[in-house]
Formats: sequence, structure tokens, C-alpha cells
Amino acid sequence: MTLETLIRTDDLAGVIDLLRSGADVNCRGPEGLTPLMVASGLGRPQMVELLLTAGVDVLMVEPRMGATALHKAAQSGNPGVIRLLLDHGSFIDQQTPTLGHTPLMDAVEHKQEAAVRLLLDRGAKTTLRDHYQETALDLARRDGLDAIARLIEARDRADAEQVRARTLLAAVKANDIGEVERLIAAGADLDERAPMVGGYDDDYTPLGIAARDGRTDIVRVLRDAGADPRRVNGLMRATPGHEAAYFGHAEVVRTLTEKRGEAGAPELDIDAQGPYNGFTALHDAVWHGHREAARALLEAGARTDLRSHTGRTPRDLALIYGYDALARLLAEFEQE
Repeated sequence: MTLETLIRTDDLAGVIDLLRSGADVNCRGPEGLTPLMVASGLGRPQMVELLLTAGVDVLMVEPRMGATALHKAAQSGNPGVIRLLLDHGSFIDQQTPTLGHTPLMDAVEHKQEAAVRLLLDRGAKTTLRDHYQETALDLARRDGLDAIARLIEARDRADAEQVRARTLLAAVKANDIGEVERLIAAGADLDERAPMVGGYDDDYTPLGIAARDGRTDIVRVLRDAGADPRRVNGLMRATPGHEAAYFGHAEVVRTLTEKRGEAGAPELDIDAQGPYNGFTALHDAVWHGHREAARALLEAGARTDLRSHTGRTPRDLALIYGYDALARLLAEFEQE
């Protein structure tokens, strides 16, 4: 008996015996589905929990359509299964390469109202579009799913209210330094985060936005007030140093790398490497030819020897992109 056969017959004891005998918990069946995908699609939380306990890989995709176990769970609509998968690291907004569907879109198309409600509660983005350029709300309206459409519309209104409630972030974006100072004096959360609503500012801190947008004076005010420069920002998980370097804001870089007087005050991790490409802030400055930002980082002690996920140092990037002056600058600091 295979794992898939035992899962389809809901033979929990048989699955346990097979796993104890060394069966591969990630083995694929004839359709390319893993045991977890099969159990998730059948909506069986006990079976899913057992497989998760046995170490199954929740991030595997099936080879024909590129769906994950969470997509299958959304199609079957079992909230318990969806909850288990999310709690074990499934990507809530993963889009299939064939259709561009997220689990939320699948739950909508399969008319699974409880699944839609849970995914929305857990933060599924409503702004994403599939390969037909339709959002989850578009799908609900197209199929006349009024109750589901109302759930999504309510979530969109709540998201807009969350954005409005982040007053310090709004003041930073507006470059209103007076309002920033007033809010700080009133006890605003210096490290508040923008809500994840599918927008450009998703998961940014006030310091991250100020660094990204080149607001040097606001960066200094936030740093002096105690904003933490080690908090990462956005979907790229970038430090404020990455943000300033990527956009070439040399004065912001200098402000971020200034030594602060208070003992124990958090300082920028100047050599932090981003999880997506392994770039440091220096890589980011070189990437787009920002020589003054690169100089500011080098003068602050940024390492020149760290390699990206493609194995390249900042100087390698300068040579690849033909930034000869930048390459010479980097070589000077390599020799010191």
C-alpha cells in the first residue's frame, strides 16, 4: 500500500505504520501530488497534522499546474487544514505559474466562504491579480458570489482604515517634519509598520520610508528619537541602509551610519545581506551606479569582500555594469 492510497482511504493507522517503516513523506503519486497535497485536497486535518509532524515539506509544488498544498486546502475549503498549513510556513499569497492563482483566488472560485474568511483574517492580499488580470474580488463578482464579495470588500475597507491609522508613516510620506516631531513627542510608535495591503509601502517602518525617499532631516529626527535602524523593511526585507543606497541617497547613508552618543543605542548593520539576492547596502549602491552613496558606505567601514547569491562582490558588479569610476573607488578601499 502506498501513502497516497492510505490517505485516500483515510487510514490514519496505516499511514503511521508506513511512516515508521521509513516511507518517504514527500513521495509523489502518479499525478505528481505529494501526500500532503492529497490530504489537504481531501480536507483531512488529522492526516495533515500527522504528515506535518513527520516533517513533510509544505512548500512543494505539483509539476503540472504549480499548486501547493495550501491551494488544494483552499479548494476543499477546510479551515482546520488551512490553519495548520499556514502555521507551518505555507506562503499565503503564493501564485501558481500557470494561472497566477493565490489560495484566496482558489477558495473564491470553489465557493468556499469559510476558507475565504480565514484566509482574509490571516492576511491574504486582495490586490493581487491572476494571469487574466483578475483579483479575488473580480472572481467573486463574476460568479455572483455576493457573500464572498462582501467579505473581500469589508477587508479592503479595513485595510484602508489601517493605512489611515498609521499617522507617523503618513507624516513621513508627506515629508512633514513638523508633524513627525509632534507625533514623536506625543508618544508615537517609532517602529510602527505599514500594513500588508498589497501596496508599495507594505511592511515599511517610518525610518525605512524616510531612507527610501531621501528624507535626510526626518531620518535624523527618527534616529535621534530612538528608531531602530536594524528593522528590515518591505517585501525585500531591506534595512534602511539598503533603501538609501539603492536610491543613491548619500546624505541619508551618512546620517544612518553616524555614531550615536547613547550607550547601547541600536546602530545600522552596515553589512547586512538581503535574503533575496544576498546584496549588502554597498552592493545596492553599486548596482545602480550611485558613487557618492557607495563612498559614504565605504567611509563608514562597509566590507568590500562580501558576495551576493550569484557570487559577486560590489566591485564585480561595478565591472560588469561598466562603472569604471566606481570600480576604481572600490579598489582603493580594498587596498587599505
